[in-house]
Amino acid sequence: MACAVAAILMTSAKAADASPAKVFTSVKETDLANLILTVRAEERLGITTATVERKKVARTRFYGADLVLPSPVITPDERGRHAGQSVFPILPSLSSAELVRLAQSQIDADGQIEQARVQVQAARVALNRAEQVLREKAGSVRSVDEARAQSELAEAALRRAQAQRELLGAPVLGADEPAVLWVRVPVYVGDIRRIDPNANALIGGFGGEGGDLRHQAAPVPAPPSANPGAATVDFFYALTNGTPAFRLGEKVGATLALKEDEDSPVVPWSAVVHDVQGGAWVYENVGPQSYARRRVQVRYVHNREAVLARGPMPGAKVAVTGVAELFGTEFGIGK
Repeated sequence: MACAVAAILMTSAKAADASPAKVFTSVKETDLANLILTVRAEERLGITTATVERKKVARTRFYGADLVLPSPVITPDERGRHAGQSVFPILPSLSSAELVRLAQSQIDADGQIEQARVQVQAARVALNRAEQVLREKAGSVRSVDEARAQSELAEAALRRAQAQRELLGAPVLGADEPAVLWVRVPVYVGDIRRIDPNANALIGGFGGEGGDLRHQAAPVPAPPSANPGAATVDFFYALTNGTPAFRLGEKVGATLALKEDEDSPVVPWSAVVHDVQGGAWVYENVGPQSYARRRVQVRYVHNREAVLARGPMPGAKVAVTGVAELFGTEFGIGK
Protein backbone atom coordinates (compact mmCIF):
# COMPACT_ATOMS: atom_id res chain seq x y z
CA MET A 1 0.00 0.00 0.00
CA ALA A 2 2.81 2.40 0.92
CA CYS A 3 4.62 1.55 -2.30
CA ALA A 4 1.50 2.32 -4.33
CA VAL A 5 1.07 5.70 -2.64
CA ALA A 6 4.73 6.58 -3.28
CA ALA A 7 4.41 5.65 -6.96
CA ILE A 8 1.34 7.85 -7.32
CA LEU A 9 3.13 10.81 -5.71
CA MET A 10 6.19 10.39 -7.96
CA THR A 11 3.98 10.25 -11.03
CA SER A 12 2.13 13.45 -9.98
CA ALA A 13 5.42 15.26 -9.36
CA LYS A 14 6.74 14.32 -12.80
CA ALA A 15 3.46 15.47 -14.40
CA ALA A 16 3.69 18.82 -12.59
CA ASP A 17 7.28 19.34 -13.78
CA ALA A 18 6.42 18.49 -17.39
CA SER A 19 6.30 21.44 -19.84
CA PRO A 20 2.81 22.23 -21.17
CA ALA A 21 4.22 22.49 -24.73
CA LYS A 22 7.25 21.20 -26.61
CA VAL A 23 8.87 22.72 -29.71
CA PHE A 24 10.70 20.06 -31.64
CA THR A 25 12.07 22.28 -34.46
CA SER A 26 12.87 25.91 -33.68
CA VAL A 27 13.41 27.96 -36.85
CA LYS A 28 14.50 31.58 -36.82
CA GLU A 29 12.49 34.10 -38.81
CA THR A 30 15.54 34.97 -40.92
CA ASP A 31 15.85 31.33 -42.05
CA LEU A 32 12.34 31.25 -43.49
CA ALA A 33 12.87 33.59 -46.41
CA ASN A 34 16.08 33.04 -48.37
CA LEU A 35 15.81 33.13 -52.16
CA ILE A 36 18.54 32.05 -54.53
CA LEU A 37 17.89 33.00 -58.13
CA THR A 38 19.61 32.15 -61.35
CA VAL A 39 21.30 34.92 -63.30
CA ARG A 40 18.59 34.70 -65.95
CA ALA A 41 15.79 34.86 -63.36
CA GLU A 42 17.36 37.93 -61.76
CA GLU A 43 17.49 39.64 -65.16
CA ARG A 44 13.89 38.69 -65.95
CA LEU A 45 12.68 40.15 -62.65
CA GLY A 46 14.60 43.37 -63.33
CA ILE A 47 16.01 43.51 -59.81
CA THR A 48 18.19 46.49 -58.84
CA THR A 49 19.57 47.26 -55.41
CA ALA A 50 20.37 50.29 -53.25
CA THR A 51 22.39 50.73 -50.10
CA VAL A 52 20.80 51.36 -46.72
CA GLU A 53 22.02 54.82 -45.73
CA ARG A 54 22.14 56.66 -42.46
CA LYS A 55 21.62 60.37 -42.99
CA LYS A 56 20.00 63.46 -41.60
CA VAL A 57 16.34 63.68 -42.58
CA ALA A 58 13.71 66.25 -41.80
CA ARG A 59 11.07 65.06 -39.39
CA THR A 60 7.43 65.27 -40.35
CA ARG A 61 4.08 64.55 -38.78
CA PHE A 62 0.87 63.37 -40.42
CA TYR A 63 -2.47 65.04 -39.65
CA GLY A 64 -5.99 64.67 -40.93
CA ALA A 65 -7.24 67.80 -42.73
CA ASP A 66 -10.16 69.06 -44.79
CA LEU A 67 -10.55 71.32 -47.80
CA VAL A 68 -12.37 74.62 -47.28
CA LEU A 69 -13.10 77.73 -49.28
CA PRO A 70 -10.41 80.44 -49.10
CA SER A 71 -11.00 83.48 -46.94
CA PRO A 72 -11.16 86.86 -48.67
CA VAL A 73 -7.71 88.44 -48.82
CA ILE A 74 -7.51 91.80 -47.06
CA THR A 75 -4.85 94.13 -48.45
CA PRO A 76 -2.70 96.28 -46.14
CA ASP A 77 -4.69 99.37 -47.23
CA GLU A 78 -7.92 97.69 -46.18
CA ARG A 79 -6.53 96.28 -42.93
CA GLY A 80 -7.06 99.49 -40.98
CA ARG A 81 -10.60 99.81 -42.25
CA HIS A 82 -11.38 96.22 -41.19
CA ALA A 83 -9.60 96.44 -37.83
CA GLY A 84 -11.34 94.39 -35.18
CA GLN A 85 -13.14 92.18 -37.70
CA SER A 86 -12.48 88.47 -38.15
CA VAL A 87 -13.03 86.91 -41.54
CA PHE A 88 -13.44 83.17 -41.00
CA PRO A 89 -13.31 80.59 -43.80
CA ILE A 90 -16.53 78.80 -44.63
CA LEU A 91 -16.07 75.30 -43.24
CA PRO A 92 -17.51 72.30 -45.11
CA SER A 93 -19.35 71.05 -42.03
CA LEU A 94 -22.49 72.99 -42.89
CA SER A 95 -25.62 71.04 -43.74
CA SER A 96 -27.39 71.39 -47.08
CA ALA A 97 -30.07 73.63 -45.56
CA GLU A 98 -27.42 75.82 -43.95
CA LEU A 99 -25.57 76.11 -47.26
CA VAL A 100 -28.79 77.23 -48.95
CA ARG A 101 -29.36 79.88 -46.27
CA LEU A 102 -25.74 80.99 -46.59
CA ALA A 103 -26.10 81.30 -50.37
CA GLN A 104 -29.28 83.37 -49.88
CA SER A 105 -27.47 85.63 -47.41
CA GLN A 106 -24.63 86.09 -49.89
CA ILE A 107 -27.07 86.98 -52.68
CA ASP A 108 -28.84 89.48 -50.39
CA ALA A 109 -25.49 91.00 -49.41
CA ASP A 110 -24.47 91.31 -53.07
CA GLY A 111 -27.76 93.08 -53.77
CA GLN A 112 -27.19 95.50 -50.89
CA ILE A 113 -23.75 96.33 -52.30
CA GLU A 114 -25.22 97.10 -55.73
CA GLN A 115 -27.94 99.23 -54.13
CA ALA A 116 -25.34 101.12 -52.11
CA ARG A 117 -23.27 101.75 -55.24
CA VAL A 118 -26.29 103.23 -57.02
CA GLN A 119 -26.94 105.48 -54.02
CA VAL A 120 -23.30 106.61 -54.05
CA GLN A 121 -23.54 107.51 -57.74
CA ALA A 122 -26.80 109.40 -57.19
CA ALA A 123 -25.33 111.29 -54.20
CA ARG A 124 -22.27 112.28 -56.23
CA VAL A 125 -24.46 113.55 -59.08
CA ALA A 126 -26.51 115.60 -56.58
CA LEU A 127 -23.32 117.02 -55.04
CA ASN A 128 -21.91 117.97 -58.44
CA ARG A 129 -25.22 119.65 -59.35
CA ALA A 130 -25.34 121.61 -56.09
CA GLU A 131 -21.74 122.78 -56.57
CA GLN A 132 -22.50 123.83 -60.17
CA VAL A 133 -25.59 125.80 -59.06
CA LEU A 134 -23.51 127.49 -56.35
CA ARG A 135 -20.85 128.50 -58.86
CA GLU A 136 -23.60 130.07 -61.01
CA LYS A 137 -24.75 132.01 -57.93
CA ALA A 138 -28.16 130.38 -58.08
CA GLY A 139 -27.77 128.11 -55.06
CA SER A 140 -26.69 128.21 -51.44
CA VAL A 141 -23.74 126.88 -49.45
CA ARG A 142 -26.17 124.99 -47.26
CA SER A 143 -27.41 122.99 -50.23
CA VAL A 144 -23.81 122.03 -51.10
CA ASP A 145 -23.09 120.98 -47.50
CA GLU A 146 -26.22 118.85 -47.37
CA ALA A 147 -25.37 117.19 -50.69
CA ARG A 148 -21.81 116.50 -49.51
CA ALA A 149 -23.11 114.95 -46.28
CA GLN A 150 -25.48 112.70 -48.25
CA SER A 151 -22.57 111.60 -50.48
CA GLU A 152 -20.43 110.73 -47.47
CA LEU A 153 -23.28 108.79 -45.88
CA ALA A 154 -23.80 106.84 -49.11
CA GLU A 155 -20.09 105.95 -49.30
CA ALA A 156 -20.11 104.84 -45.66
CA ALA A 157 -23.13 102.63 -46.37
CA LEU A 158 -21.27 101.08 -49.31
CA ARG A 159 -18.23 100.31 -47.16
CA ARG A 160 -20.47 98.76 -44.51
CA ALA A 161 -22.23 96.57 -47.09
CA GLN A 162 -18.90 95.41 -48.51
CA ALA A 163 -17.56 94.55 -45.05
CA GLN A 164 -20.70 92.56 -44.22
CA ARG A 165 -20.36 90.67 -47.50
CA GLU A 166 -16.74 89.75 -46.75
CA LEU A 167 -17.81 88.15 -43.48
CA LEU A 168 -19.89 85.66 -45.48
CA GLY A 169 -16.83 84.28 -47.30
CA ALA A 170 -16.37 83.18 -50.88
CA PRO A 171 -19.51 82.50 -52.96
CA VAL A 172 -21.04 79.11 -52.28
CA LEU A 173 -22.77 78.94 -55.67
CA GLY A 174 -20.38 77.98 -58.44
CA ALA A 175 -17.69 76.83 -56.01
CA ASP A 176 -17.76 73.15 -57.02
CA GLU A 177 -14.29 73.25 -58.57
CA PRO A 178 -12.48 76.39 -57.36
CA ALA A 179 -9.00 77.03 -58.75
CA VAL A 180 -7.49 77.30 -55.26
CA LEU A 181 -8.64 75.62 -52.05
CA TRP A 182 -7.46 76.09 -48.50
CA VAL A 183 -6.38 73.10 -46.45
CA ARG A 184 -7.42 73.41 -42.82
CA VAL A 185 -5.14 71.31 -40.60
CA PRO A 186 -6.16 71.00 -36.93
CA VAL A 187 -2.91 70.69 -34.94
CA TYR A 188 -2.78 69.57 -31.31
CA VAL A 189 -1.70 72.49 -29.12
CA GLY A 190 1.23 70.46 -27.80
CA ASP A 191 2.68 70.28 -31.33
CA ILE A 192 2.27 73.93 -32.30
CA ARG A 193 5.83 75.01 -31.43
CA ARG A 194 7.30 71.95 -33.16
CA ILE A 195 5.66 72.71 -36.51
CA ASP A 196 7.69 74.75 -39.01
CA PRO A 197 5.17 77.48 -39.97
CA ASN A 198 7.11 78.53 -43.08
CA ALA A 199 7.45 75.07 -44.67
CA ASN A 200 5.11 73.74 -47.33
CA ALA A 201 2.74 70.91 -46.50
CA LEU A 202 2.37 67.72 -48.51
CA ILE A 203 -1.29 66.96 -49.24
CA GLY A 204 -2.43 63.50 -50.27
CA GLY A 205 -5.08 60.89 -49.68
CA PHE A 206 -6.44 60.60 -46.15
CA GLY A 207 -6.03 56.83 -46.04
CA GLY A 208 -3.20 56.46 -48.54
CA GLU A 209 0.29 55.20 -47.84
CA GLY A 210 3.28 57.46 -47.44
CA GLY A 211 4.54 56.77 -50.96
CA ASP A 212 1.37 57.98 -52.67
CA LEU A 213 1.45 61.04 -54.89
CA ARG A 214 1.19 64.17 -52.80
CA HIS A 215 0.81 67.85 -53.70
CA GLN A 216 2.63 70.87 -52.33
CA ALA A 217 0.56 73.43 -50.42
CA ALA A 218 2.01 76.75 -49.29
CA PRO A 219 1.21 78.25 -45.87
CA VAL A 220 -1.13 81.24 -45.94
CA PRO A 221 -1.94 83.85 -43.28
CA ALA A 222 -5.44 83.28 -42.01
CA PRO A 223 -7.72 84.60 -39.27
CA PRO A 224 -7.36 82.82 -35.93
CA SER A 225 -9.26 79.55 -35.83
CA ALA A 226 -9.24 76.88 -33.12
CA ASN A 227 -11.33 74.22 -31.41
CA PRO A 228 -10.94 74.53 -27.60
CA GLY A 229 -12.91 71.34 -27.01
CA ALA A 230 -10.45 69.29 -29.09
CA ALA A 231 -7.40 71.33 -27.95
CA THR A 232 -6.43 72.08 -31.57
CA VAL A 233 -5.35 75.17 -33.49
CA ASP A 234 -5.89 75.40 -37.24
CA PHE A 235 -3.06 75.82 -39.74
CA PHE A 236 -4.03 76.86 -43.28
CA TYR A 237 -2.33 76.07 -46.60
CA ALA A 238 -3.21 77.08 -50.17
CA LEU A 239 -3.61 74.14 -52.55
CA THR A 240 -3.87 74.53 -56.32
CA ASN A 241 -6.84 72.49 -57.50
CA GLY A 242 -5.26 70.76 -60.49
CA THR A 243 -5.63 67.27 -61.92
CA PRO A 244 -6.94 65.12 -60.37
CA ALA A 245 -9.29 67.71 -58.95
CA PHE A 246 -9.97 67.91 -55.24
CA ARG A 247 -13.50 68.39 -53.93
CA LEU A 248 -14.66 70.99 -51.45
CA GLY A 249 -15.07 69.38 -48.03
CA GLU A 250 -12.90 66.39 -48.92
CA LYS A 251 -10.90 64.79 -46.13
CA VAL A 252 -7.20 64.68 -46.96
CA GLY A 253 -3.93 63.82 -45.26
CA ALA A 254 -1.45 66.62 -44.53
CA THR A 255 2.21 65.95 -43.79
CA LEU A 256 3.73 68.92 -41.93
CA ALA A 257 7.44 69.54 -41.45
CA LEU A 258 8.82 69.76 -37.92
CA LYS A 259 11.59 72.13 -36.91
CA GLU A 260 13.98 69.38 -35.76
CA ASP A 261 15.81 66.76 -37.81
CA GLU A 262 17.72 63.57 -36.93
CA ASP A 263 20.11 60.91 -38.24
CA SER A 264 18.22 57.76 -39.20
CA PRO A 265 18.65 54.76 -41.52
CA VAL A 266 16.66 55.18 -44.72
CA VAL A 267 15.81 53.05 -47.74
CA PRO A 268 13.88 53.93 -50.89
CA TRP A 269 10.14 53.55 -50.29
CA SER A 270 9.94 51.21 -53.29
CA ALA A 271 12.09 48.69 -51.37
CA VAL A 272 9.36 48.10 -48.78
CA VAL A 273 6.72 45.42 -49.31
CA HIS A 274 3.83 44.54 -46.98
CA ASP A 275 2.40 41.12 -46.22
CA VAL A 276 -1.25 40.27 -45.69
CA GLN A 277 -0.97 40.98 -41.95
CA GLY A 278 0.45 44.46 -42.60
CA GLY A 279 4.06 43.60 -41.73
CA ALA A 280 6.74 45.57 -43.58
CA TRP A 281 9.70 43.79 -45.23
CA VAL A 282 12.69 44.41 -47.46
CA TYR A 283 14.79 41.93 -49.43
CA GLU A 284 18.45 42.16 -48.49
CA ASN A 285 21.02 41.11 -51.07
CA VAL A 286 23.14 38.70 -49.01
CA GLY A 287 25.14 37.24 -51.89
CA PRO A 288 25.20 36.75 -55.66
CA GLN A 289 21.57 36.25 -56.75
CA SER A 290 20.71 35.58 -53.09
CA TYR A 291 18.04 37.59 -51.24
CA ALA A 292 16.80 37.30 -47.67
CA ARG A 293 13.54 38.83 -46.51
CA ARG A 294 14.13 41.12 -43.51
CA ARG A 295 11.47 42.62 -41.30
CA VAL A 296 11.55 46.42 -41.00
CA GLN A 297 9.64 48.97 -38.96
CA VAL A 298 8.92 52.16 -40.88
CA ARG A 299 8.66 55.28 -38.73
CA TYR A 300 7.51 57.60 -41.53
CA VAL A 301 8.06 58.35 -45.21
CA HIS A 302 9.81 61.53 -46.36
CA ASN A 303 10.50 62.43 -50.01
CA ARG A 304 9.79 58.83 -51.08
CA GLU A 305 12.31 57.47 -48.58
CA ALA A 306 11.28 55.20 -45.72
CA VAL A 307 12.84 56.21 -42.40
CA LEU A 308 13.42 53.02 -40.42
CA ALA A 309 13.23 52.37 -36.71
CA ARG A 310 14.29 48.75 -37.27
CA GLY A 311 15.84 46.92 -40.19
CA PRO A 312 19.11 46.04 -41.92
CA MET A 313 22.22 47.90 -40.81
CA PRO A 314 23.52 50.85 -42.88
CA GLY A 315 25.66 49.59 -45.71
CA ALA A 316 23.46 46.60 -46.49
CA LYS A 317 22.08 46.30 -50.01
CA VAL A 318 18.34 45.88 -50.53
CA ALA A 319 16.26 45.34 -53.65
CA VAL A 320 14.44 48.47 -54.84
CA THR A 321 12.90 47.20 -58.08
CA GLY A 322 11.38 43.79 -58.64
CA VAL A 323 10.47 43.60 -54.94
CA ALA A 324 6.89 42.53 -55.59
CA GLU A 325 8.18 39.85 -57.99
CA LEU A 326 10.53 38.52 -55.30
CA PHE A 327 7.63 38.42 -52.84
CA GLY A 328 5.48 36.55 -55.36
CA THR A 329 8.29 34.11 -56.20
CA GLU A 330 8.81 33.31 -52.52
CA PHE A 331 5.15 32.50 -51.90
CA GLY A 332 4.58 30.68 -55.17
CA ILE A 333 2.43 33.23 -56.94
CA GLY A 334 5.12 34.40 -59.37
CA LYS A 335 6.88 32.72 -62.26
